Amino acid sequence: MSAVDGIQGLVAKYLASPQGKEAIQSFLSSPKGKEVIDAYLSTSEGQQMAQMLLLRALDGLAIPDTIKDQIRAALAQSKS
Repeated sequence: MSAVDGIQGLVAKYLASPQGKEAIQSFLSSPKGKEVIDAYLSTSEGQQMAQMLLLRALDGLAIPDTIKDQIRAALAQSKS
């Protein structure tokens, strides 16, 4: 195991813990966190990630399938 693997494992373990989840939620809901999210979403990589997450999140939402299909179609159209 390299030092990087060990550090990545420690970070992953912390982020999966209740304290890590609370720290992430606290940061993301802060003004600085919102600024970071907005900056990331303004990039092409951020747009791709947001679309992927939205598509996955749609399956778990309690909204009509017709609405989900409209969102999926709009996202597919925006890629072309």
